[in-house]
Amino acid sequence: MSEISSEVELETKTSYWNVFLWSLYDLANTVYSMVIVSLIINQYILIIGQRENGLTYARSEFIYGTVVMVMQILIAVGMPIAGALSDYAGKRKPFVLVLTGIILIFASLLGIFQSLWLVLLFYVIANMAYQWSLAFYDSMLPFIAAPRHAGKVGGFGVAFGYLGTIIGIAAMLVLSSIWGSPHSDPKTGWVKYGYLDKWWTYVIAMGIFLAFALPFIFVKERKKKGETPPTKEIVKGSFKQLGATFRDIRGHRDMFIFIIGYFLVVEVANVVIIKMILIVTDGMGMDYAFGNYFIIIATISAVLFTYPVGMFADKQGAKRTFILICSLWVIALIIAIVASLVWSPIAVPELLGGDTGNGWSFPFIMVLIMGILAGPALGGTWVAQRYMIIELAPKEKFGEYMGFSKLSGKISASLGPLIWAAVIALSEVDGANWSTNAAISLAVAIMGLIMIAGLVIILFVKPSKSILKEDGMIATK
Repeated sequence: MSEISSEVELETKTSYWNVFLWSLYDLANTVYSMVIVSLIINQYILIIGQRENGLTYARSEFIYGTVVMVMQILIAVGMPIAGALSDYAGKRKPFVLVLTGIILIFASLLGIFQSLWLVLLFYVIANMAYQWSLAFYDSMLPFIAAPRHAGKVGGFGVAFGYLGTIIGIAAMLVLSSIWGSPHSDPKTGWVKYGYLDKWWTYVIAMGIFLAFALPFIFVKERKKKGETPPTKEIVKGSFKQLGATFRDIRGHRDMFIFIIGYFLVVEVANVVIIKMILIVTDGMGMDYAFGNYFIIIATISAVLFTYPVGMFADKQGAKRTFILICSLWVIALIIAIVASLVWSPIAVPELLGGDTGNGWSFPFIMVLIMGILAGPALGGTWVAQRYMIIELAPKEKFGEYMGFSKLSGKISASLGPLIWAAVIALSEVDGANWSTNAAISLAVAIMGLIMIAGLVIILFVKPSKSILKEDGMIATK
C-alpha cells in the first residue's frame, strides 16, 4: 500500500450531530441550485436576449446552451483534479469554504446589469465554483460518517438539502408578488423580466445560502495523518496522483462501465434541474406561479422519499437503486411529454395560483403525479451515484473516483442543454411551424431515451463493495 493510502482513515462511527451540520450545507447549496440554476438563469438569459439584444427565443436558448456546454466541459476537467486534490491534501472542508465565498460574490452580481455576456460570465464563475465545491463536499461522506451508513446518511443529506428548495422558492414567490412574474415565450405573451432584473433578488437568495452554510464551519472530518504538505506540493502531487488514477480507472472495468452509463443516466437530472420551470410554463402552458408550486410539490416528495431510497440502497445495492430511480424517471417523463404535446395549455385551480375556477382536471392531476415522482427520482439519482462509488472505490482514492464520476456527470451536463437548444432551434428553421410546447416535448423524449440507454449500460457493472468490506459491513473472502 502506498504511503498516501496508509495514512488515510475512514470515519468508524456516525455522529448524527456531525451529519446534521454536514447536511445543512446540502440545504444551503440547494438554495443556490434551485433559485439560480433552476428558477432564474435560463429564463433570465432568454428574456435578456430578446429584450436587450433583439434575438429570437430559439437563438437566445442556443447561446445559453452553448455557454453551458463550454462551462460544463471546464467543470468536468476540474472535477477529477478536485478529487485528487482532496485525497492528496487529506482534507476537504477548507476547499468547500473558499469556493462558497466565490459563489456568494458572483451570484450576487447577476442582477446588476442586464448585459447578456456579463450575466453569463458571472453565472459561469459562480456555477463552476458551486460544482467544484460539490466534488469536495460529496467526497467528505466516508470521512464524516461510517461507510456502512453511507446510504442513509447520503439520503438524509439529499432529502434535508431539498428543504432549501422550499425555502428558496418561498422567498422568490414573495419577490415575484412584489415585482411581478417573468415571461419568456413571445408566442404566448409579452416578454418581461418580472423580479429577475432586481439586484435584491440575488442578494436575498445568497443571504439565505450564507445563513445555512455557516454551521458547516463546525463539521468534523477525518483527516490524513501527519502534517498537510505545502500548497505547491499538494498541487503537484494531485496531478501526479490524477495521472495514476486515469491509468487505474482504464483498467478498472466496472468503474469505466459505470462512468459511461452514468454519463447517460444523469442527462435527465441535469436537464430537469435547469429546464424545470420552462417545461411547466412554456411547455405545459401553466402559469409561472404554479411552476413554483410544482417545484415545491416535487421537493416535498423528494424530502419524504429520498431517505427511503437511501435505505433501499443500503439493503439492495447501487445497481438496483439505479433501476428504481430510472423507472420513476420514465413515468415522469412520459407524463411530461403528453402534458406538453397533447394537454397544453393545462388549466390550474385557483387554489394553486390559477384563475380558472376549479380546474382539477385529469391532465392537471397527472402533472401533480409527475411532480411527486420527479422528487425522489432526482434525489435518488445522487444517492445512487454516491453509493455506487462507495461500492467501487478503494478508500485511498475515494475522492478521485467521486471526481471521475462527476466528470462523467458534468460532461453529460454540457451535452444536455445543447441537445435541448438544437431541438428548440428546429422550431424556427425555414418552413417549420412548431409551437414551443411541441419542441419541448420532443426534447424531453430524447432525454428519456438517452437515460434508458445509460441504465442498460449500468446493469453490466459488478460492484466490488470495497469500502464497505473495509468498514466491516460485508464479509470478505
